[in-house]
Amino acid sequence: MSAVSNRMAGWWGAVVLVGGIVAAAGALQTAAGHEMLRQVGLFEDPGGYTSLAFVHPKSVVEEQLVSQRSAVTLKFVIHNAGSTTRTYQWSVLLVRAGHARRVDTGSLSLASGREASVTRPEAIACTRGRLQIVVSLARPAESIDAWTACWSPRS
Repeated sequence: MSAVSNRMAGWWGAVVLVGGIVAAAGALQTAAGHEMLRQVGLFEDPGGYTSLAFVHPKSVVEEQLVSQRSAVTLKFVIHNAGSTTRTYQWSVLLVRAGHARRVDTGSLSLASGREASVTRPEAIACTRGRLQIVVSLARPAESIDAWTACWSPRS
């Protein structure tokens, strides 16, 4: 073989190799390709996500906590946007001056695409400064919070 035909054979070999890689990559993007990759452990369905939000964000704490002990109705919603049923453990924390205190916990199971509202009455003591109310999920690690000013009639 001449040097020119060797170069042409090498060039055609590279074209065939690149074409084979492109064809394989395209085939693996199909449902059958995903199934084949799943069987060998190289593909997982996207897990989706979870959303956590206050039902009425502007009025998490409607009364500006004007007494030493206020009853606050805390409302939040958990949405499972994943592809499987999930169980969520949630907790409510009060944080004041860097110290956190857990005041409520619970759990609920949600099917894929479902959401649930949680309404909890909380007795909150707040006489001065600021108070942070935190709602958190254990898994996935998500949290939301709200701040309120504490007002004392004596100040």
